[in-house]
Amino acid sequence: MLTNKKQLQGQHRPDECFRGNGANYRGDVKAVPSGKTCERWDLDTHKSLLDTYAWANLEDNFCRNPDGWERPWCYVSGGFEDCDIVPCDVVGCTDPGKPSFGQRSPLLKFYKDGDRITFTCDRGYKFKEDSPPNRAQCIANATTAQWSSSPASCEVDQKWKLTRDVFNPDVYNKAFAPSKGKNVRVHAYIENVISLDERNEQIITAVKMALEWEDERLQWQTTEYGGLSFIYVGDDTIWTPGLSLQKNFDTEYKGGFPSSDVRVSHTGVIHGTLEFLASTTCTLDPFLFPQDNMTCPVCLKGGPEAIIACAENITDPDDDDFLTCSKTSAAIVTGEWSGRVTLSAANSKACLTITIQRDPSYHYATTISPCIILVVLMIITFIMPIDKGDRIGFGVTVLLSMVVSLVVVTGFLPVKGTLPFIAMLIVVAMGMMGGFMLMTLVIIIIHDRKGTLPPWARKFFLRYVARMLFMGDLTRKLRKNEENDGQNDEVLCNWSANNKVLPDGSNGNDVVTRPPSRLQQMEIKSNVPGLQGTLEELKSSVRQLSGSIEALAKANGGEEDEVTEYNLLAYVLDRICLFLYVVGIIVAIPCTLYLGK
Repeated sequence: MLTNKKQLQGQHRPDECFRGNGANYRGDVKAVPSGKTCERWDLDTHKSLLDTYAWANLEDNFCRNPDGWERPWCYVSGGFEDCDIVPCDVVGCTDPGKPSFGQRSPLLKFYKDGDRITFTCDRGYKFKEDSPPNRAQCIANATTAQWSSSPASCEVDQKWKLTRDVFNPDVYNKAFAPSKGKNVRVHAYIENVISLDERNEQIITAVKMALEWEDERLQWQTTEYGGLSFIYVGDDTIWTPGLSLQKNFDTEYKGGFPSSDVRVSHTGVIHGTLEFLASTTCTLDPFLFPQDNMTCPVCLKGGPEAIIACAENITDPDDDDFLTCSKTSAAIVTGEWSGRVTLSAANSKACLTITIQRDPSYHYATTISPCIILVVLMIITFIMPIDKGDRIGFGVTVLLSMVVSLVVVTGFLPVKGTLPFIAMLIVVAMGMMGGFMLMTLVIIIIHDRKGTLPPWARKFFLRYVARMLFMGDLTRKLRKNEENDGQNDEVLCNWSANNKVLPDGSNGNDVVTRPPSRLQQMEIKSNVPGLQGTLEELKSSVRQLSGSIEALAKANGGEEDEVTEYNLLAYVLDRICLFLYVVGIIVAIPCTLYLGK
């Protein structure tokens, strides 16, 4: 492998190597490492060198160095190249030979220190598993040189041979479906939910799906191919069932799936795995918001020559997340939504159906609770005093707040033919509030009215309706007020008569208001029978005076306002509105549920 001057002289003729730069080389080598043959020196394009370098022995097409180049060379088609000649005075490596069923490059007779050589296997062969490296380097010192490794070893490439025999275009045509390939078995699962938009009813999921089918044209005997039982080929090499994504909203989707490798077994069973993002639409049922639910089917439809069914078991034991005929569903959670995903296959269609329901905790606290509070606060409108104008302003404020709540609720949901239950209930409550606001205005007008009611209205509203509303018989209150007014009028009349001023400037009550003189006291004491009558008159005058003071106090802004029949009618109507509002809200809940469904 290693040469020096003595070795070359012992193994080769002196003209088979060159010394120095090879200017004196006169051998008959006429080949270059690329394999091309040297051209003759006397060609028209080169013969001028014959006169210029007459001493260089430029004969025929032998390698020479007439111009002082590094080593002998010659002209070839396309230019010139160094000749493959071994130097006589340099230590280096010789050609190690080619591997079995292979070649080496570059192919030289001599390799100096540091040169590298690459081994390759012929077509239809491959390196053995325990083969030396496919590259070797020449390592030389002052006296010896050797290759860093022996030539690589090649063996028959059974996969290449199988591909040549089975997938030969003259034998296999992927444009035609196999007779058994129509039955496609599917197992799949949802790896992750990328995004969920309930308002637009759209979902993007990462899907992993495995398909299996049979192609009798892709069968072979393992013994003929070194025990090879399966190979992986590109899905564009064989026939594959055409699949399309249904209910898709991705505008860039072209109806295909990412290219991948499929595994072909010697029995003709083909196994392929698809991993892709599915952009599909959903169906949201918002009626029971915030306990609404959503159904999102991710469906793949097979071509006209594919009958899709779910697989009985998992072919890939390293991934146990696949859903099959025996394991049809699995739990799934994404944000506030949770539920299950189910695999089904029928009518040339395989579907991963995602059925999820919203977690209502957040919306109960932030959306539903304020609505309930506003409905309850409306009751305060009927409790406030009728003669206070603030009850109208308060009711309008509550009504506007309900409008805001309705906008918030509908902002979470898509536009559907029917409103969710809570939105319908808010609309009903708003309608009732608006009606009762108008009724409240009528009640205020009635409350300020003067006069008496017709007998039938007085009897019906103030007696019977008032009793039904737990207000008692209001006609009794009217009778008591009339009696008190009569007594007050009588006292006032007596007081006026008894306190009438006489022509002499005195009145009948002087005996009470003016204390008796000393002489009069002595006369009273001396006259005992007269004393008794005077005391009785005094007591009567005091009682009349007390009653007069009370009547004057009531007449000049006393303890209570005057209660009229229209006042009491307004109270009754107000209580009727409160009763109807509470009953209406209670009845609206089941009625809305029934009518909405």
